Amino acid sequence: MERTRATPKPAQGGPAGPRVTRDAVLDTAMRLVMETGTEGLSMRKLAAELGVAVTSIYWHVGNREALIDELVERVLQDMGTIRVTGRTPVTRIVSIAQANRRMILDRPHLISLVRERGLESLMMLPARRALVREFAAAGVHGARAALAVQAVQFQVAGFVMLERALTGHPQEPAQVQAWLAEVAEGDPELADNLHTPGAPDALFDVAVRSMVESLLRED
Repeated sequence: MERTRATPKPAQGGPAGPRVTRDAVLDTAMRLVMETGTEGLSMRKLAAELGVAVTSIYWHVGNREALIDELVERVLQDMGTIRVTGRTPVTRIVSIAQANRRMILDRPHLISLVRERGLESLMMLPARRALVREFAAAGVHGARAALAVQAVQFQVAGFVMLERALTGHPQEPAQVQAWLAEVAEGDPELADNLHTPGAPDALFDVAVRSMVESLLRED
């Protein structure tokens, strides 16, 4: 798509307006989406945030659809920075899952843009590559490796989905409270801990670590 070009004067600084760069436009757009979602992203609001004319935004990134394409590309690049840590196969594979989950949680609105473009598989590709390498290094190959990689990635995606769904709902429905009361009659400690959600980081670590240990265990 050919981008709309306007006079570059607003982007040159001086009396016509403050200097702005393409990176500054994209950085600000990323921040606006992360703070308020795509609803908070308009070319006028972006221009106001940067203190420039709207024509300056079009000069650097084109129209709104072209801008969103640029943001999606940035997200895909960011998701490619998977850093593997640890000395054992389990800790290294778990570190990939932890990094993948954190990247998704830190960019909810931006991840939605990726999904709207149908690029989820491309977004998850860096983590998949890292998982394949680490399982191979641990001696897991072929169909078993494919199952292991998919199991870890489904665990990440499913956990994030459930984590978001349960966030912000501290009051249990009446039916759940009644069930917890029944549990408390036989095991008060269990009921008390079920009523108080565990720390998501700790829950995820337990779930994915147990899974990886099982996947690496010889049959």
